[in-house]
Amino acid sequence: MNDYYLLIGLNKKEVKITNISQNDSGIVEVSIEGKKKKVRCPLCGKFTSSIHDMLKPIRSVYLDSCGTNVDLIIYKKRYHCYNCNKIFTEDLDINTTKGNISNKVKIQIRKDLLNYNLSFKYIADKNRVSITTVENEMLNIISGMPEHVINLPKVISFDEFKADTKQGKYAFILNDPIHKKVLEVLPERKKERLLQYFTYCKNRHSVEFVISDMYEPYLQVTQIMFPKAKYVVDRYHYITYIMDALDSIRIRLQNTYGEKSKEYKLLKNKKNVSLLRKYSNDIDWWVYTKRYKNGHMIDILPINLLHDMFDISVELKEGYYLKEEFLDIVHHSKEMETEKQIDKWISKCISKKIPEFIEAAGTISRWKEYIINSFIDERYSNGFTEGINNKIKVIKRVAFGYKSFKLLRGRILYVFGGKISGIIKNKNDSKLNK
Repeated sequence: MNDYYLLIGLNKKEVKITNISQNDSGIVEVSIEGKKKKVRCPLCGKFTSSIHDMLKPIRSVYLDSCGTNVDLIIYKKRYHCYNCNKIFTEDLDINTTKGNISNKVKIQIRKDLLNYNLSFKYIADKNRVSITTVENEMLNIISGMPEHVINLPKVISFDEFKADTKQGKYAFILNDPIHKKVLEVLPERKKERLLQYFTYCKNRHSVEFVISDMYEPYLQVTQIMFPKAKYVVDRYHYITYIMDALDSIRIRLQNTYGEKSKEYKLLKNKKNVSLLRKYSNDIDWWVYTKRYKNGHMIDILPINLLHDMFDISVELKEGYYLKEEFLDIVHHSKEMETEKQIDKWISKCISKKIPEFIEAAGTISRWKEYIINSFIDERYSNGFTEGINNKIKVIKRVAFGYKSFKLLRGRILYVFGGKISGIIKNKNDSKLNK
């Protein structure tokens, strides 16, 4: 019998196993009752050993043991306190007040909710509870979360992700990129909503850096709410903007040729496109790669493929080298006067008269001050935020969407914001707060 206590994880000093059986569904039923002969009255605090009666047995879902489903059949006694004449039910500290779910199952549900790869349905099936039970546990956790962030770190980042909430298409996410934490998730990214939210922050003047993309409302919110902070445009966004300018040239040229032409196929090939979009220092130009040519698979050097594309258009070649020059500035900013180099690059873009790069140069010029701020510290980027956004996509995808933004917000903050304890309303669930 001692082995059963160990396998199931019950405290031999607190409870006694009276029977073990297996029902028609293959579930092992473990009947238990309390071993205490004296219990303390919850009203007056006096001990009593007077048993008033026994309650009907309660079936409680328990953790699986050795791959077998286990239910507890709990027999509870009601005691009579002669000191205050109160009749009360003993507390075995095993299940919730309603009794249908054990505390250990509730703890396991909370652990499962921390895994962003698991949906509510999967967690419910795994723990043999309803989806509503899992959602209620999530809401219980949310109840312990503050409605507003009062104190902000010195470095924060703004971004958005697609959520399709009632307030808009995009939800707003506020992060601490240095300490890798999600601070807040809002159902919209409108400037008025953000201004209202940040009025609750007491230390707005202590924020030193705000990292985001080239979205004008975020800059305006920073200038109004964080007057002492420097706005930092994330490197990924302005580099992507230059890459897209080069890609726009490729698409424009591609569309001028027929689909069966060799120029179209050369510009359309995804592997060839990657040669244009990657930084040249990251490519081994002298290692052969395989490509189809004239109906045959041949070995060809990437450098030769690049030159074949350059032969199609001078604009593509000049755009490529403008992109390379910009990436050189970014990667070697510590060794040069960045602002002067960016100004030279902008002038060169204008002189080349390539429409896509004239537009890109104009955008870089307008955001130049905030782009230069990204070279202050390599840690000041939205890399953490972009990683979080990818994981949020997983959370939404495995759940096939969330019917409530409140649940989605709570799940994100719980998974990525550190351990948060909910307020457990049932007296028997106090251990879940620890």
